[in-house]
Amino acid sequence: MTIPREFHSIEQALKEVIKNLKETIEIVAGKSVSHFRKCSDENDKDHHVLHAESIKLDIECMRKGLGSPLLSAHQYQIDKALKSQNDFENIVTSLISTGARIGKLMEVTQQAVDPNSPDGKIISKTEKEKIYKAIREVEEKLSNLKLSIGIK
Repeated sequence: MTIPREFHSIEQALKEVIKNLKETIEIVAGKSVSHFRKCSDENDKDHHVLHAESIKLDIECMRKGLGSPLLSAHQYQIDKALKSQNDFENIVTSLISTGARIGKLMEVTQQAVDPNSPDGKIISKTEKEKIYKAIREVEEKLSNLKLSIGIK
């Protein structure tokens, strides 16, 4: 039976990482899938993912075009803690971050359709992956912006 996890928690992000990296998680982070399942259980107070492990897992997720779920969970927790102190600043920060990600998406797309790109005006598989990754990053930042202004 699947254990429900708190929305945007490290445990929820880790659950997604386990699902997406099941075959390679031990190679990437040096610990078993079983260890990370224990770490993803909010009720297990004896097992926690180490910061160095979460970085390795996020890097592997990013290499596979899956974003950075653990970093996003950390960012959400930080934003949530700071939100009570300064809503306006969080909204502005989220908006600026969203704009930066949109700029990156525009740059990646422009490079992909450039006649001087590796496949010319035809968008290659690698370029499509880069565009998809940039879109996911924009979507993630838009989600954070929605949370900053109280839209679910």
